[in-house]
Amino acid sequence: MGMRVLIIDDHPLVLDAVRMTLSSIEPDSEIDAAFSFADARRLLATDTNWDFALLDLSLPDIEGFEGLAALRELRPDTPTIVLSAQTDRDTILRCIDLGALGYIPKTYPTEVLQHALRLVASGHVYLPFEALGRDTPGLAQSTSQTPAQAGDPGLLATDPWRPPAHGLAGTVGSRVPGASSRGISTHERQDEPPSHGAKEPPPAPTPQQLGLTGRQADVLRLILRGLPNKLICRQLDLAEGTVKVHVSAVLRALGVRNRTQAVIAASRLGLNVNELH
Repeated sequence: MGMRVLIIDDHPLVLDAVRMTLSSIEPDSEIDAAFSFADARRLLATDTNWDFALLDLSLPDIEGFEGLAALRELRPDTPTIVLSAQTDRDTILRCIDLGALGYIPKTYPTEVLQHALRLVASGHVYLPFEALGRDTPGLAQSTSQTPAQAGDPGLLATDPWRPPAHGLAGTVGSRVPGASSRGISTHERQDEPPSHGAKEPPPAPTPQQLGLTGRQADVLRLILRGLPNKLICRQLDLAEGTVKVHVSAVLRALGVRNRTQAVIAASRLGLNVNELH
């Protein structure tokens, strides 16, 4: 059985690219398309369950961040990935902060866009390198250079598509049988050159290795799905104060200060949501 995807974008070429990419992964996949947010609202009012949603940040009838916030409010359980021509770090991080699980720049070459869509369809998080910055603990990288100028240090592609390394991807669950569970690993040191051999990257750490309890791992899994504390409380049947304590513990374990940085850190570590129990 194929996936079902909602794409909210007013560019037919993007819809064609998404349809072609998903068809190559899961031939039976279904795509519901909305060319405006008004169309999307009508679809979102139905009881359709989507594996994920792709949202254009520049729709004609709604401001970008407002559209993302509305989508997350209407369907908080649906993983949302942003498509946008904007590549500035503030925009990317704002989207993650609003609950997006990935960000795909439309300005990237076609093959990179297709690779990013493959990763997303396979249950991975895709973030461009512009999302990384010196103020993210453990994720320091200059944002004054493009990935090509920076030489993409520290990347080791282990997925079957062998992509140009324009972004950062990490596992957030595997929905496609046989799909790579690693995506792109960035465990190598940033000051070492990229590896071109057959060296295997270290395995993603387990919740126990991160110092997380089972319940804290559950909280991390829901954070990576973009759920706010209120919905985490509901999902796990916990008091809000208890969830806040667990969220703080998760942030400490990842060495970050907020949820936005947690998504980036988890992506970089290659954490698998299905294993976070």
